[in-house]
Amino acid sequence: MLEQKFYDKADMIIEEHGAQPQFLIPIIQDIQAEYRYLPPELLSYVAKQIGISEAKAFSVATFYEN
Repeated sequence: MLEQKFYDKADMIIEEHGAQPQFLIPIIQDIQAEYRYLPPELLSYVAKQIGISEAKAFSVATFYEN
């Protein structure tokens, strides 16, 4: 489990972009830029916060990585 500061930073990033599904890619880009990787726990958290399924979030993140 990640420390609370990771979730707090994710909340800030989500707030900057807006908690809408169409902002998933910029949100995960900013998280990856912050930590140099994308913690799976944060990806699940972001999915919940913006109202998409974890499967959709992981699918986008996996596709985007390639």
